[in-house]
Amino acid sequence: MFKRNHKHKGFTILEVTVALGILTMGLLGISSLIVQNLQAQNINQNYLIASMLAQEGAELVRNKRDYNWLKFTWDKWNTGDDANYDILQAAGGGTYILDYTGAINAGVNDISVAGARLWISPGGFYDHDNTGLYTPFSRLVTVVDNGDSIEVEVDIQWQEKGRTHNYKLDFELYNWR
Repeated sequence: MFKRNHKHKGFTILEVTVALGILTMGLLGISSLIVQNLQAQNINQNYLIASMLAQEGAELVRNKRDYNWLKFTWDKWNTGDDANYDILQAAGGGTYILDYTGAINAGVNDISVAGARLWISPGGFYDHDNTGLYTPFSRLVTVVDNGDSIEVEVDIQWQEKGRTHNYKLDFELYNWR
C-alpha cells in the first residue's frame, strides 16, 4: 500500500508571507523609480525650455545689432539712433528685458522682479506683457561694452517645487564690419 506523507502538504503561512513581502518590496522599488523618472522628465523639460528662451534672447540681441548695421553707419552698430535699438542702453553696458516685440525695457534690471516674468501671449509667443498664460520663467539680458565687442549674458530663472533654477547663456558680439 501507499502511505501518504502529510508533512509536505502545501505552502505554510510563513512562506506565503515572505513571498508577498519580497513581491511588495519589488513593486515599491518600481513605483519609486517611476515617480523619480516623471520628476526628472519635468525638470529636463523646463531646462530645455529655458535653453530655448536663452537662445531666443541671444537672437533678439543679434537682430538689434544687425538692424543697426543695415540702417546706420558702422560706428552705431551697438547703439542705433533710439532706445529701442541701443543694445548697450548706457555707457559701458546695461541690463534690461527684451522680447519678440522688439522693445527694450531698461527699467527692469533684476531677474526676480515681476517685470522680468515671461508670459505666453494669445498668439503663442513668450513676452513680458503680463497678459496671457503665466509661465514660471523670467529672462534678463546683460550687456557689457568692450569697445569693438560686447559681452552678452542672457539669464533665465524659474521656480519649481520650491527650488530656484538658473540657466545662463554667455556670448560675445563683434563689430566685424
